[in-house]
Amino acid sequence: MIDGEGKKILVIQTHGVETPRRTYSPLFYAMAAAAMEMEVMVWFTMDGTNQLKKGAAETVKLDPNSDVTLKTMLQQTMESGVKLRVCQQSMALWNMAAEDLIPGVEILGATSIIDLALEADHVMYY
Repeated sequence: MIDGEGKKILVIQTHGVETPRRTYSPLFYAMAAAAMEMEVMVWFTMDGTNQLKKGAAETVKLDPNSDVTLKTMLQQTMESGVKLRVCQQSMALWNMAAEDLIPGVEILGATSIIDLALEADHVMYY
Protein backbone atom coordinates (compact mmCIF):
# COMPACT_ATOMS: atom_id res chain seq x y z
CA MET A 1 0.00 0.00 0.00
CA ILE A 2 1.31 3.43 -0.91
CA ASP A 3 1.61 6.01 1.86
CA GLY A 4 -0.70 8.84 0.82
CA GLU A 5 0.39 11.33 3.45
CA GLY A 6 1.49 14.59 1.85
CA LYS A 7 0.17 13.70 -1.59
CA LYS A 8 -2.12 16.06 -3.47
CA ILE A 9 -4.90 14.69 -5.67
CA LEU A 10 -6.94 16.83 -8.06
CA VAL A 11 -10.18 15.32 -9.35
CA ILE A 12 -11.75 17.09 -12.31
CA GLN A 13 -15.51 16.47 -12.59
CA THR A 14 -17.15 17.36 -15.92
CA HIS A 15 -20.41 15.40 -15.60
CA GLY A 16 -23.57 16.67 -13.98
CA VAL A 17 -27.07 15.72 -12.93
CA GLU A 18 -28.10 14.57 -16.41
CA THR A 19 -25.60 11.65 -16.17
CA PRO A 20 -26.01 10.38 -12.59
CA ARG A 21 -23.78 7.34 -13.02
CA ARG A 22 -20.87 9.66 -13.77
CA THR A 23 -21.35 11.85 -10.71
CA TYR A 24 -20.74 9.37 -7.90
CA SER A 25 -17.37 7.76 -8.76
CA PRO A 26 -15.27 10.95 -8.62
CA LEU A 27 -16.69 11.73 -5.18
CA PHE A 28 -16.18 8.18 -3.95
CA TYR A 29 -12.54 8.17 -5.09
CA ALA A 30 -11.96 11.62 -3.61
CA MET A 31 -13.23 10.38 -0.23
CA ALA A 32 -11.05 7.27 -0.50
CA ALA A 33 -7.97 9.42 -1.15
CA ALA A 34 -8.85 11.68 1.79
CA ALA A 35 -9.16 8.58 4.00
CA MET A 36 -5.60 7.72 2.91
CA GLU A 37 -4.51 11.10 4.33
CA MET A 38 -4.13 12.79 0.96
CA GLU A 39 -5.02 16.41 0.28
CA VAL A 40 -7.90 16.23 -2.19
CA MET A 41 -9.77 18.76 -4.27
CA VAL A 42 -12.63 18.19 -6.70
CA TRP A 43 -12.83 20.80 -9.47
CA PHE A 44 -16.28 21.06 -11.06
CA THR A 45 -16.40 22.40 -14.59
CA MET A 46 -18.56 22.14 -17.70
CA ASP A 47 -21.67 20.03 -16.94
CA GLY A 48 -20.27 19.08 -13.52
CA THR A 49 -21.11 22.59 -12.37
CA ASN A 50 -24.86 21.98 -12.35
CA GLN A 51 -24.71 19.39 -9.56
CA LEU A 52 -23.59 22.15 -7.18
CA LYS A 53 -26.74 24.20 -7.70
CA LYS A 54 -28.97 24.29 -4.62
CA GLY A 55 -31.73 21.69 -4.99
CA ALA A 56 -30.19 19.86 -7.95
CA ALA A 57 -28.26 17.12 -6.11
CA GLU A 58 -31.31 16.07 -4.11
CA THR A 59 -32.96 14.83 -7.32
CA VAL A 60 -30.14 12.46 -8.30
CA LYS A 61 -29.97 8.85 -7.08
CA LEU A 62 -27.56 6.29 -8.45
CA ASP A 63 -29.69 3.48 -7.06
CA PRO A 64 -33.45 4.18 -7.07
CA ASN A 65 -33.85 1.72 -4.19
CA SER A 66 -31.48 3.69 -1.95
CA ASP A 67 -31.98 6.83 0.09
CA VAL A 68 -28.49 8.01 -0.85
CA THR A 69 -28.68 11.02 -3.14
CA LEU A 70 -25.96 12.99 -4.84
CA LYS A 71 -26.50 15.59 -2.11
CA THR A 72 -25.59 12.93 0.47
CA MET A 73 -22.41 12.13 -1.45
CA LEU A 74 -21.42 15.80 -1.76
CA GLN A 75 -21.96 16.33 1.98
CA GLN A 76 -19.96 13.22 2.88
CA THR A 77 -17.19 14.32 0.53
CA MET A 78 -16.89 17.70 2.23
CA GLU A 79 -17.11 16.11 5.69
CA SER A 80 -14.17 13.88 4.77
CA GLY A 81 -12.03 16.98 4.21
CA VAL A 82 -12.21 17.14 0.43
CA LYS A 83 -12.32 20.68 -0.96
CA LEU A 84 -14.98 21.39 -3.57
CA ARG A 85 -14.20 24.12 -6.09
CA VAL A 86 -16.14 25.31 -9.12
CA CYS A 87 -15.04 27.09 -12.27
CA GLN A 88 -16.43 30.61 -12.40
CA GLN A 89 -16.73 30.56 -16.18
CA SER A 90 -18.67 27.29 -16.09
CA MET A 91 -21.09 28.88 -13.64
CA ALA A 92 -21.84 31.52 -16.27
CA LEU A 93 -22.75 28.76 -18.75
CA TRP A 94 -25.41 27.57 -16.29
CA ASN A 95 -26.55 31.11 -15.39
CA MET A 96 -25.48 30.46 -11.80
CA ALA A 97 -24.34 33.01 -9.23
CA ALA A 98 -22.56 32.45 -5.92
CA GLU A 99 -25.87 32.39 -4.03
CA ASP A 100 -27.02 29.47 -6.22
CA LEU A 101 -24.26 27.18 -4.92
CA ILE A 102 -24.57 24.69 -2.09
CA PRO A 103 -22.68 25.82 1.03
CA GLY A 104 -19.00 24.95 1.23
CA VAL A 105 -18.09 25.36 -2.43
CA GLU A 106 -15.48 27.94 -3.41
CA ILE A 107 -15.48 29.68 -6.79
CA LEU A 108 -12.19 29.95 -8.68
CA GLY A 109 -11.33 31.43 -12.06
CA ALA A 110 -10.65 29.18 -15.03
CA THR A 111 -6.90 29.77 -14.98
CA SER A 112 -6.72 28.36 -11.46
CA ILE A 113 -7.03 24.85 -12.87
CA ILE A 114 -3.63 25.17 -14.52
CA ASP A 115 -1.91 26.00 -11.23
CA LEU A 116 -3.87 23.31 -9.38
CA ALA A 117 -2.91 20.66 -11.93
CA LEU A 118 0.76 21.66 -11.79
CA GLU A 119 0.76 21.52 -7.97
CA ALA A 120 -1.03 18.15 -7.76
CA ASP A 121 0.84 14.88 -7.53
CA HIS A 122 -1.94 13.18 -9.51
CA VAL A 123 -4.88 14.41 -11.58
CA MET A 124 -7.98 12.28 -12.17
CA TYR A 125 -10.42 13.35 -14.87
CA TYR A 126 -14.09 12.37 -15.16
